Amino acid sequence: MSDVQRIKMISPKKIKDALKKAIHPELNKNLLKLSMIREIKTQSNKVIITLVIPFLHIPIKKQLINIIKKTIKENLNINANVNVQEMNNNEKKKFGDMVKEIRGLPLIK
Repeated sequence: MSDVQRIKMISPKKIKDALKKAIHPELNKNLLKLSMIREIKTQSNKVIITLVIPFLHIPIKKQLINIIKKTIKENLNINANVNVQEMNNNEKKKFGDMVKEIRGLPLIK
């Protein structure tokens, strides 16, 4: 079966279910739960996932991209392209609050 045929058979729900297995290496939570996946699109022969990170030059950026690609390949047997964008200010605040909660730090209001 070609990639085009496989992608036509894969629902957005299946892609999201697979991404629940993409775990942030430092926070031990999945990237969906951390609101780090902004968009999932399918095109004729690929899945395109938009990853959002707090800053474009974080040290684990390549690792996060590889986690997504590997997770999609292992669970759905298709290739994924990952676009990376910087979080907006509201996303950064929400993400920062989640990180503090995960690490047991007090939230600053």
